Amino acid sequence: MKRDRDGFTLIELLVVISIIALLMAILMPALQRVKEQAGAVACQSNLKQMGLVVSLYTEDFNGKFHVESGSNPANSWVYAMRPYYSHEPEIRNCPMVHKFLSDDVTGPNVGWGVYGESGFSVPDWAIEGDYGSYGWNWWLCDEEREQKHWRNINTIPGSRNEIPVFVDAQWVDALPRPTDDPPSDYYILIDRSMGSFCINRHNGFVNGVFTDFSVRSIGLKELWELRWYRGWPQDRLNAGTPVWPDWMQSFKEY
Repeated sequence: MKRDRDGFTLIELLVVISIIALLMAILMPALQRVKEQAGAVACQSNLKQMGLVVSLYTEDFNGKFHVESGSNPANSWVYAMRPYYSHEPEIRNCPMVHKFLSDDVTGPNVGWGVYGESGFSVPDWAIEGDYGSYGWNWWLCDEEREQKHWRNINTIPGSRNEIPVFVDAQWVDALPRPTDDPPSDYYILIDRSMGSFCINRHNGFVNGVFTDFSVRSIGLKELWELRWYRGWPQDRLNAGTPVWPDWMQSFKEY
């Protein structure tokens, strides 16, 4: 006569648990990759909206970019373009970024802000609660520093898809130069050098929107090959090849 079983034996339970653990070990990396890819796509979507913001702003000001220098808070892009993004901070932020300066942490997925939190003071150009993780190419502004600023989108010569507007960043803006050294590690860099953009946010890449308002991923070593300001190619040639730190050695060359 067949005896009814009331449940699993200990060995059977251990086998089931082992199989589940094995499946999780196999699936987790794939799920993580899917999550990262989805985050990168959403990031590019946000940057496309930021490109539209800049397009609307320059149309209203005869092609001119804003002026960044000076003590007037209106000189900051965050302040100057606020009417065009309706105070919505999320389009200024990569979805992979959930920590900010106010959290007192560092790393490639840390953004600027949140102003007004954790005793983090609110600058003149921000409002309480402002945050983001895209940095502005300060060389676009309507200024004449070293005769390198682009100043007006309608007078840019050559291919506009080589000139960044916003890029994944750790600070709100930057003035990169071809002589800037790559950062030796991940840290919050607010000296406005290339290091603000050179962060491993998307597996060896950052996302950016350009002055033709196209959006694409940018290899970290490719950052030094873009046309950030007038005369960049010659300055880049004179500067020579940067010394890549260990954490960048395996990334694609350009």
